Amino acid sequence: MELRTLVSDHLPNAVVAAAIFTLYNAYTDGISDPVTIGFEFISYVIAIFSGFVVITPTLDKVFDSVTT
Repeated sequence: MELRTLVSDHLPNAVVAAAIFTLYNAYTDGISDPVTIGFEFISYVIAIFSGFVVITPTLDKVFDSVTT
């Protein structure tokens, strides 16, 4: 898969999920430091995006190989 396709398919989902996780952590933990919030957001985006990039092709390969 091309990098451009991966980014356009998975990055928006990763950003939305990271925003939800960051807002939830800021609300529950009482984090008010902008640097901490920014670091958590960036780390969530990287982790979720890399998870999408690894998991999606693996699942596609597993489910495409099964024939009924």
